[in-house]
Amino acid sequence: MAIPAGTCVGVLYYKERGGLWTVGVHNGRTRNTVTNPSVLILGHVSNEKQFNQPKPEALIFYPTLAAYRAAVKNPPPISVGRPFGVRIATKVTAPGSKHACVAFLQSLPSKGGTLVTKAHNGKFRSYLSPRGKVYNNVAAAIQSIRDDPGGTLYYDHYNLFPGASGSYDLKPETTFKTSVTALRFLV
Repeated sequence: MAIPAGTCVGVLYYKERGGLWTVGVHNGRTRNTVTNPSVLILGHVSNEKQFNQPKPEALIFYPTLAAYRAAVKNPPPISVGRPFGVRIATKVTAPGSKHACVAFLQSLPSKGGTLVTKAHNGKFRSYLSPRGKVYNNVAAAIQSIRDDPGGTLYYDHYNLFPGASGSYDLKPETTFKTSVTALRFLV
């Protein structure tokens, strides 16, 4: 079954890094319609710099190891995205809720006391402002965070869980992050 472009998803993948193979999961929004034999181009925000770009560089997941290796040797134009890994599984985070696929920034103190900003991706559920007001609409939450950052964002995403015999699986998770300083729609 095809996953339409613009769908909020979790992608279980493997890739080679420094001669070692690793397994991971990324959440984001599909930029293309995805079928079993196609590549998956994922809108995803990895850091604060990407968060502030109008259209951050996409991550590209390939259906086979051969296709991934060929793309690493001969990458597509940067405007398409960056070859990132081999797709093991793709799961839709929230059917029918394309409008709620978001990226956000969380600012937390490090061990040394300086602030560290982390980026996250997922499906928006709600936002609780520092003043205690609940927002169930993404656009209203974006404005609230601009006016008064630092609240709590509740969201859905997929996380990586180890399975039997060294396998891995994507599991849905509803969670929250505090100290949210910025929110945007994923593109």
